[in-house]
Amino acid sequence: MKFRALIAAASASVLVAALGAVPTQAASKNSPDSSEFTHVTTVAEGLATPLKVAFGADSSMLVAESFAGQLTKISASGERSSLYSAGGKEIGGVSYAGGTTYFFENSMGEEGQPDPNATAFLKSISPSGQVSTVADLAKYEAATNADGSTVYGVRDAADSCLAQAPYLQSHGEQFSHPYSSAPVGSSVYVGDAGANVILKVSANGKVSLVKALPAEPIKITASVQELAAQMGMVVPDCMLGLTYWAQPVPTDITVKGQWLYYTVLPGVPGESLSMGKVYRVNLESKKTQLVASHLSAPTGVAVDKNNQVYVTQLFGEGVAKLSHGKAVTVMPAVMAADIAIDGNRVAVTTKVLTESGELVTARLAR
Repeated sequence: MKFRALIAAASASVLVAALGAVPTQAASKNSPDSSEFTHVTTVAEGLATPLKVAFGADSSMLVAESFAGQLTKISASGERSSLYSAGGKEIGGVSYAGGTTYFFENSMGEEGQPDPNATAFLKSISPSGQVSTVADLAKYEAATNADGSTVYGVRDAADSCLAQAPYLQSHGEQFSHPYSSAPVGSSVYVGDAGANVILKVSANGKVSLVKALPAEPIKITASVQELAAQMGMVVPDCMLGLTYWAQPVPTDITVKGQWLYYTVLPGVPGESLSMGKVYRVNLESKKTQLVASHLSAPTGVAVDKNNQVYVTQLFGEGVAKLSHGKAVTVMPAVMAADIAIDGNRVAVTTKVLTESGELVTARLAR
């Protein structure tokens, strides 16, 4: 079994099946703070897995209907038009800056499992509508595989114990699944949810490593053992009390000043245990800080003009504001996947794993 977050595997069928085992409550027990957002409006319904959203030109919003292979432009009034379509492929994310739209076109292995032969392209759409390939991220991953020597799973079990569940230990596989991006100047930062890295792509397509993410520790308790069993993974009793080193899957990134913020959704079974985190790394010093932890599958992050951080929790209560390391729900929503902020404007995708995903807009109250 691959040690990877279900959302990063990009398998709709696996994700939906897993929801039955996921707690519906968010990590935060605080009452929703309705003073943060005003003019909350559902702009579009019937979207197919709208996992990513960005603000585009002329007050429009760009939505990656990921598993449908569709990049859609939606006006403030809800009118839709297709920007790009790739049948049989995944649109892994979308971002916009300076008139240019960036997105990923990914091919995936069978049932969303890692495939070293899969393709992963960062593409752009110019203001005139010309589509270009900026970089081949799968090629970069094949050449580097930054986590190839990392041991995931249980590292310190006795040989006799590990023999009972050999699938609970593996090395990082060669796999690129770019899932989020943040354009800055002439470059684009990329969160690769397959390679477990943050990358930087220059205007000429050169790819460089910003940060290889370290494995995320999860203590194996009886509750972890029980949840794993519900997901079809047997954890032997001899592993109770040991540490499971989960894959540190980056699900979203955003840049504010010299800080790059990123969400981490630890791989199986961490995505179901409110083990998600938000970090920020200084792009000059490379110093990394933990912003918040105990999040329920954080898959979107945005920072407003006052440096307030907001996250979407796919398996939580919706949109949360992070304050002193805690998550306070500010917009209740089901299956909220992504959030974008532009000035006082807010865009959120919700119900993303249902038959009718939605795009919701709001205004910051301050």
